[in-house]
Amino acid sequence: MRINTPSQNMGFSAKDIYGNSFSLKRLRGKRVLLAFFRDAACPFCHLRVYEITQNYQRWKEQNLEVVAVFSDTSSQVRRFVAQHPRPFTILADPNLQLYNHFGVETSGAALLKALLLKLPRIVKGFWLGAKPSNNPHVTLVPADFLFNEAGVLEHAWYGSNTSDHLPLAEIQSFINEGRSRISITAGALASVAK
Repeated sequence: MRINTPSQNMGFSAKDIYGNSFSLKRLRGKRVLLAFFRDAACPFCHLRVYEITQNYQRWKEQNLEVVAVFSDTSSQVRRFVAQHPRPFTILADPNLQLYNHFGVETSGAALLKALLLKLPRIVKGFWLGAKPSNNPHVTLVPADFLFNEAGVLEHAWYGSNTSDHLPLAEIQSFINEGRSRISITAGALASVAK
């Protein structure tokens, strides 16, 4: 079931792919992109992770953290990440507990739609190093979630096909909203202090 926003009760704890404890609560004070993918070797997923990686340093400097979730095991994701290191937190969820918590959907029609309409993205994903895998969750549809600094889920994006993610421009707008809010708050505090 899709999540209605805003929502304050979407926190969770998990282990990252290296066995380290992770809690969404630890990222309070930052804006967060939580991105759900199918598997680490999926060409669509691989291309999107590449796009996120290219923007990550700038986003981090603008107070956004990224957390990526894959439906593979930790060892499968680690093997892939060893070939293509990623600078952000990565979680493995082969039992789909987090996927179910966030209402991530499955759809054979969404997979077919992506295969028919998004062929250039498949080719580009393979060109960047994606390889077919035997992941049993091939019909998972991507979903992206944006949390504000207080940990409130402000925006939920459910893909229409297995290549569909929240546009990068919308992520940047979300970052800019947070930066504007901080500037306004800082300005108000400065005028009160006078």
